[in-house]
Amino acid sequence: MTALVTRTWQQIVTLLQDRAPATARVIRPPAPATEVRRVLNVLPAEPPTDLLAWWAVMDGIDDERDYRAGALIPHHFVPLAVRRARDEYLQQREYRDLDCCSDDNRHHKPAGETVFPYCAALIPVCRSIDGGMLCVDTRPGERYGCLMDWYASEGAYAAEWYSVTHLLTDVAGRLGAAAANEEGMLTWDSDLG
Repeated sequence: MTALVTRTWQQIVTLLQDRAPATARVIRPPAPATEVRRVLNVLPAEPPTDLLAWWAVMDGIDDERDYRAGALIPHHFVPLAVRRARDEYLQQREYRDLDCCSDDNRHHKPAGETVFPYCAALIPVCRSIDGGMLCVDTRPGERYGCLMDWYASEGAYAAEWYSVTHLLTDVAGRLGAAAANEEGMLTWDSDLG
């Protein structure tokens, strides 16, 4: 699975360099091992191997300072730097869904099931321009590792991707129909995502 993530990510970067160079330029190099350890130290569960593989080939986009990224992931998302993923996780875990999350890091709802306002087993991996996040769900269950959309007003609910690998494979496939604006930033046709 890690080899597939690496190959797919390289395919995405190559396509971006050709079709959306401004977006390609703001993708950060692999996440530093110290930052990955820092985020792993605060998580209650082991992240899926495909997420760790993704962090091993890129460290997101600095969306706090760089607005030239466009939306690398459909629905206006950009990958978070690992440091930002940790910060967002620490901020949001305080608002856990008490019908799901217990004090001893167990969960009463399986992976992929809706929670409100947040679940301590969700790892933020992307930020949307409208304030939402895309999170990897590490709750036990058949859908372990699926992606969840999260918004403060709506909580978290299942996204269309069942894994980071599925997300990246989908992005690589959709890039053929994506476009870039005059500044070279990736944009998605509304019919595609």
